[in-house]
Amino acid sequence: MSETTDVLIIGAGPVGMLLATELRRSGIDARVIETRAGRAFFVKALGVTARTLEVFEDLDIAREAIDAGVWLTGAETFQDGEPAFRVEVPREGLPYGALSLAQYETERILETTLARHGGHVEYGSTLVSFREDVDGVSAQLQDAAGQTRELRCRWLVGCDGARSTVRRHLNLGFEGDQFPQTFMLADLDVDWNLPRGPMYRFNVMGASTQDATALAALPVRGSVRRYRFSMVLPSADATRLAQITAPEFDEIQRIVLPILPKETRLSSMRWSSVYRVSHRIAEAYARGRVFLAGDAAHIHPPVGGLGMNTGLQDAHNLAWKLALAARGLAGVGLLASYEAERRPVGLDVVESTSRALNTVLAHGEIKPAMRETQLLVGYRDSQIVTDTCPELAAELPAPGDRVPEVGGLRQGFVGHAQRLQAHIGRGRHVLIGFIDEDADGARVAAFSAAAEALRAAFDTAAGAALIAGVTKSFGDNEDFPILTDSAGEFATAFGARNGMIWVVRPDGHIGYRSANCSVPEMIRWLTQALARG
Repeated sequence: MSETTDVLIIGAGPVGMLLATELRRSGIDARVIETRAGRAFFVKALGVTARTLEVFEDLDIAREAIDAGVWLTGAETFQDGEPAFRVEVPREGLPYGALSLAQYETERILETTLARHGGHVEYGSTLVSFREDVDGVSAQLQDAAGQTRELRCRWLVGCDGARSTVRRHLNLGFEGDQFPQTFMLADLDVDWNLPRGPMYRFNVMGASTQDATALAALPVRGSVRRYRFSMVLPSADATRLAQITAPEFDEIQRIVLPILPKETRLSSMRWSSVYRVSHRIAEAYARGRVFLAGDAAHIHPPVGGLGMNTGLQDAHNLAWKLALAARGLAGVGLLASYEAERRPVGLDVVESTSRALNTVLAHGEIKPAMRETQLLVGYRDSQIVTDTCPELAAELPAPGDRVPEVGGLRQGFVGHAQRLQAHIGRGRHVLIGFIDEDADGARVAAFSAAAEALRAAFDTAAGAALIAGVTKSFGDNEDFPILTDSAGEFATAFGARNGMIWVVRPDGHIGYRSANCSVPEMIRWLTQALARG
């Protein structure tokens, strides 16, 4: 008899482990396998965006990630040896800044969190093949000793990288091309007169396009001198290193020292790599009961450091949908929304980073912008979101948008102000209401009925919070907290009017907005979104 699980995840990189962790937190049996014998300790993916830190906050690991990383204070660019421009990362106005966090630290934190939720990575286990039928997927697995076994799952997710076995078995095209440039990575110590904190970019135009190069240096925690270099190799160096996967320290020095400030010294190289960059996206993110996420679905130039972040947010989007489907609370329509929402995001990242790389090579100039935070990613065109008040200003948070940062909320007997983010997420749909007067108690009663209906629809995977625009008592309530918008931050950010409600999805995006707290209308949206009918 074969083993069984709800969700089998192929690949235990950051994307696979985050997906497994979120599913297990929601009570879903998820298993994750990995061909490698154990975790690697290379500094590959490094930058963590503000949006990914919000995802980490939802898993209660943001503080651990911050403590293991280095804040990027800005970006400084040198052009042919001379300072060109400088961009500061704002210290206020965003939920988080940009964090430099080594991939092995991200994996360590996620693997520890997975274990905390009762899961573990099955190292040394490889997917050989799989077949899908009406009720599920049968996967053939092989261990390190060559022994095979069958594992039966309801859904299978390929988080197995650019050379994805899952994508290949689905016979899905990986549309795009490979850049002619060759990239080099190196993890080493740097002694120079530049201050710690910024990301540095050194652009050299050269006598011809073949001689143009760009080197980015990002700080890595562990030593105040430790940096990860990422460099576009000039054509002559690329040709010489074509058959070398890990250049020696002397070769690294020869190539990079002429580009760096005078008197720079390098030492303590821990790791190096030479690789080619492609820009590709899978023609589909799902086929039947099989899904793709992360590099298995999209790869692109490392400009902006969005690769791992985009993959983690794929997993964050897919996790809550699989969890509801596994509990019998949603149908195939909700699962189909994963591709509908995330593939356009992947396509945008592939296209924008490809343009950015071409800009760097042609002009040597690219300035970080708000889009690199990934806080602007939204799904307003999604079929599973509904807005019953389209007359509101377009800049206000609408269904499909991420819930913005809101603070200053007060609760009785709690001596400090609270953030709205503390009351959403954690695998739940959350009903948010706003009230600034309720003479006869009808509005509170209507909100209470809507909260009860939402809990009935999702069992334990639902919550509610009522925001009061005035400081007065609306009676005792043990079913949901009543928070006072003491500084008016919520009303301003949401354009809130008396009696309005919002339903926030588990991924922190708004799913539903209404000017009136109508239970039948909310349930009608919910039924359509979950594809229950």
